[in-house]
Amino acid sequence: MIHASLRMKFASNKLAEARKTLCEMVERTRFSQGCLGCNVYQGLLERNVLLFEEWWETQADLERHLRSDPYRHVILVIEMAAECPEIRFSEITHSSGLETLEKTRRSYRELA
Repeated sequence: MIHASLRMKFASNKLAEARKTLCEMVERTRFSQGCLGCNVYQGLLERNVLLFEEWWETQADLERHLRSDPYRHVILVIEMAAECPEIRFSEITHSSGLETLEKTRRSYRELA
């Protein structure tokens, strides 16, 4: 699984346009081959910060997406950013959820 994240800070007069464009990309991307999830978030402490996050089944799916015509809209948003964006592509080989929390908490209680 590949996790792609793009964190960008915008001038106040560019934020609404960037948010609108990224929200439209979320709707479009969610139906792309290999997409496991896509979201956009706005910072609570830094209101002018947006995080565009995608989850892809394979590296090939991600690369196909990055080369696609619709991804040009994301590139345009990157160019609108007030600062150099933080871009990360992470390969995830293992993922767990609630079971890890429960196991860890149970082990902690047994030691106490």
